[in-house]
Amino acid sequence: MKAHTRSRRSRLTQASIGTAMVLASLTVALLAAEFAVRLLGSGERRWEFGNFIENPRLLARGWRTMQHDTGLGYVPRPGYSEVDSESGKVLTFDENGLRAHRRLHSESLDETSPVLAVGDSYAMGEQAADDETWPVYLEGMIDRRVLNGGVSGYGIDQAVLRAERLVPIVRPGVLLVSFIADDVNRARMRILWGVDKPYFDIERGTLVLRNVPVKLPRVDARLDPVRRVLGYSFLVDAVMRRLKLTAYWSYDQPSYFEPAHDQGERVACLLMDRLRRLGETYGMQVLVVAQYTPNAWLQAPAFQHEVQVAENLLACARANQLQTLDTRPGLEAAVRTDGVWRYYFSGHMNDAGNRLTATMIAHQLGW
Repeated sequence: MKAHTRSRRSRLTQASIGTAMVLASLTVALLAAEFAVRLLGSGERRWEFGNFIENPRLLARGWRTMQHDTGLGYVPRPGYSEVDSESGKVLTFDENGLRAHRRLHSESLDETSPVLAVGDSYAMGEQAADDETWPVYLEGMIDRRVLNGGVSGYGIDQAVLRAERLVPIVRPGVLLVSFIADDVNRARMRILWGVDKPYFDIERGTLVLRNVPVKLPRVDARLDPVRRVLGYSFLVDAVMRRLKLTAYWSYDQPSYFEPAHDQGERVACLLMDRLRRLGETYGMQVLVVAQYTPNAWLQAPAFQHEVQVAENLLACARANQLQTLDTRPGLEAAVRTDGVWRYYFSGHMNDAGNRLTATMIAHQLGW
């Protein structure tokens, strides 16, 4: 009996040792993989050791290039550069948080009265390389410095607020305000992409700014234990994003979108008066540019919605004596001839699409 007991204990001990060795080997292998991915990865964030989901700089749709801002919600991180995981293109911001580029233009480039572009990801050039955004192409076409103040995910309200911040600093001769239809919808949100943002209420026909200063993003209290632990792994974070599982990994928060009201179109229209006054104050030309997503050319309901929203906002802009450009006719003709994906990469414009957009803007400016 005693021999049988000793034999059983011996087997249990050996099994425990074997399990421990397997777990130890697995742990070492995972740590080695974690180190290797951090070593070979790109971007400053690979040497961060906090929870990648909880990190306030990463909450806004995983945009590692952004940082919290009390007035705008978030802005590009000055001097930051990384390679887009989907397109493989380099995304760089200069020391002022403006999209940078290295394209050489003529020595006669006019830098005394620059052009300033603001807007969302279509202005910033999401998924396009630094030298492939439409502000870069426009700069070469008009031989005048074009500063790119576009920021991914901005609503039309944030774009106008960013213009009001940048215009007194850079003193542009021309302000370009680009938007897509969804930017108007974003103007009704107080929480967008899981983070707080400024928004406007309407009181007696007048815009009233709310939710400022914008509070620092915080991780949702109901974040599950798996993400609370594995969120510290750069390896797991990279795998989840590469497998496009971000809907669970970083978006699954109860407050991902939270509207403040349902008056996005009215707010956007009133913002055109704000742009008019900004232009008059600084003696600059203001051009409002309507851009379109690939869905507009792929789905009839999306086309009808985007066209209607664009026409309404451009009408408000014209009523406020602002210049306007609807890129739809030019894009529609080009897409009909060459197909959608000649001008788009995934959800944004590619090199050819941005070049075409710049050509239309240059023609509208008459330069």
